[in-house]
Amino acid sequence: MNDMLKKISVSQLREGMYIHDLKCDWLNHPFVLNSFKLKTDTEIRKIIAAGITLVEIDTEKGLDLLVEEPQLEKSPLTKVVDNQPKKFTALEEMGKAKVAFSMAGEFITDMMSNAKMGQHIELEQVNPVINKLSQSILRNPNALLGLSRIRSMDVYTFEHSVSFSVLMMAFAKSMGLSEKIICEVGIGGLLHDIGKTLTPDEILNKPGKLTPEEFVIMKQHVVDSRKILEKTVGLSKVSMDIAAQHHEKYDGNGYPLGLKGGQISLYGQMAAIVDVYDALTADRCYHEGKEPSEVLKLLVKWGGTHFNPRLVREFIQSVGIYPAGSLVMLNNHHLAKVIDINDNMLKPVVEVFLNAKTRSYIPRKLIDLSKLDTIKILKVESHAKWNVVF
Repeated sequence: MNDMLKKISVSQLREGMYIHDLKCDWLNHPFVLNSFKLKTDTEIRKIIAAGITLVEIDTEKGLDLLVEEPQLEKSPLTKVVDNQPKKFTALEEMGKAKVAFSMAGEFITDMMSNAKMGQHIELEQVNPVINKLSQSILRNPNALLGLSRIRSMDVYTFEHSVSFSVLMMAFAKSMGLSEKIICEVGIGGLLHDIGKTLTPDEILNKPGKLTPEEFVIMKQHVVDSRKILEKTVGLSKVSMDIAAQHHEKYDGNGYPLGLKGGQISLYGQMAAIVDVYDALTADRCYHEGKEPSEVLKLLVKWGGTHFNPRLVREFIQSVGIYPAGSLVMLNNHHLAKVIDINDNMLKPVVEVFLNAKTRSYIPRKLIDLSKLDTIKILKVESHAKWNVVF
């Protein structure tokens, strides 16, 4: 066996690596050869877009993994626990996901009310909530990810915390992190905005751009979150990093400390991506949320400045090119909702419900696009355009 060959996730690819094997049929990828040296980030995006998840690199002919990126299946973070839940389809998981999501929403509402009155947060209260969410994520993350798309602008702060937590856990699961870490990032996500309980409501809910003075006050919520959470006995550093660093930027232009690159922990870098993704896809009193596919393009654009570009690719891997809950138009003129993500991210499982040509409802039906050659996604559609509420 050639010791120079390594099987890695596509999220770990970088320019200068030599692809030894794309691990897919020649007809299913856009390159002339199966083996070649990566010269541009565009080539990496093409590999991801083709639905490829694992590749084999030759470190003798090109760059090796970065030091901070342990090999797949060999990192202590990728240890899988023996009692990992059985896998379910997104539809099979939906009932339990709804219970977990509702439980988390009630918890964060009560917790923020209590924090406003100066009460400390007890991890014993958080753990049962995170346990239900994490178990659902491990069975199938797309059930919860789909639910997190259903948002109400008047309770944004509460729902953002739950959605943030769900996205962080799905992100960690996709990266192969341990169940312990998945739970810790979930806790960090749920508590990351606790400092906003001290932010004046007129600034927190202002339906317009903040003045420079108001923005200074708004930024204080990160510092306040840290102060509140420092009083929480047993809170892990992973959870704290998420709360303290989710507004730091990869190029050093974030806040509150202006940390740069490796000064920001892995979990802080992940949280920065999740925070922007969730904020931009949510409806607010001052703007209509963007479609997930549009926001993913922005994340890629901001890779290298706002965000770690490697982690942006990993995040896209976790939510899919067409995230659960997205509305898509098929080439047969049927409108469909994305239900579950396949290994080939271009071909998810969808539920058709409307004939767009006749604008008439049709019997709801699940279609696994990965098993069909004739039906494809043409484009992403806007929920607002079609006035669709699920």
